[in-house]
Amino acid sequence: MILVTAASGRTGRSLVRALVRAGKRVRAADIAPSVSELRDHGADEAVVADLLEPGDLRKAMQGIKSVIHIGPLFHHREAEIGHAVVAEARRAEVEHFVQFSVVHPQIEALLNHQAKLAVERAVIQSPIPFTILQPMHYLQNIDVAATVRSGVHRKPFSHDSRLAQVDLEDVTTVAAKVVGDPHHHYATYELCGSDYVNGHQIAAVIGEVAGRPITTELQPLSDFASSGRQRREEDEFPYDAMYRLWGHYSRYGITGNPNVLGWLLGRPPTTLREYVVRELQAAATDN
Repeated sequence: MILVTAASGRTGRSLVRALVRAGKRVRAADIAPSVSELRDHGADEAVVADLLEPGDLRKAMQGIKSVIHIGPLFHHREAEIGHAVVAEARRAEVEHFVQFSVVHPQIEALLNHQAKLAVERAVIQSPIPFTILQPMHYLQNIDVAATVRSGVHRKPFSHDSRLAQVDLEDVTTVAAKVVGDPHHHYATYELCGSDYVNGHQIAAVIGEVAGRPITTELQPLSDFASSGRQRREEDEFPYDAMYRLWGHYSRYGITGNPNVLGWLLGRPPTTLREYVVRELQAAATDN
């Protein structure tokens, strides 16, 4: 049985589907009650668990051979959660620990990268055989159908900055492939696609595939700020983390190398154009 944490999120749901396609047994765990929906996607078990509660974590880990740990997105206690999961996996004598990290976690100015690096250290220093996956910026952050409907590609950092991309489906296919396989023990894999493009180039590809012009627009940071209530202390972390991340992207961009992902997949990584075509075909089917 494989335990997937933060299973209700976008990455977790894609991962559960990939594991099920690979014929592997899955226990999905998340603090959100919606985790129960993953049984409809083939998960053998779904448990509501607060991973900072020792009792919940111990129950989630019972009978588990491998763990795929996904940290909660922009969570102020992500590093603490990761340390707790590693410690419990060690106590439970888990045979393989797969950590979802991020490309270039050593960029210390970025709070989400700091948290991922702290968990990487805990994983590496534990006696559990591990594999660390470091995915690039997901193509899924581009809502192709919404962009075509509005005619505008919007994002909260400079459209002049170039970012590499990776298809989440490629990433979770790799995760399903490596988990439980000793051939991938003690490896750290950077997972990056072959596109290195700015926002204007993304808009051009979407426009060419859709057959209509797409413009670009900078999305104001105020769109991501809460309104109507006083922010709590724990709210400050995700806002600060997002603003730092977008500022870094605007100034430096981010990129990586696609070779490792291609080797693991046994084929070239999914391209931006292929992703756009796939998303528009899916949107047409849904309509």
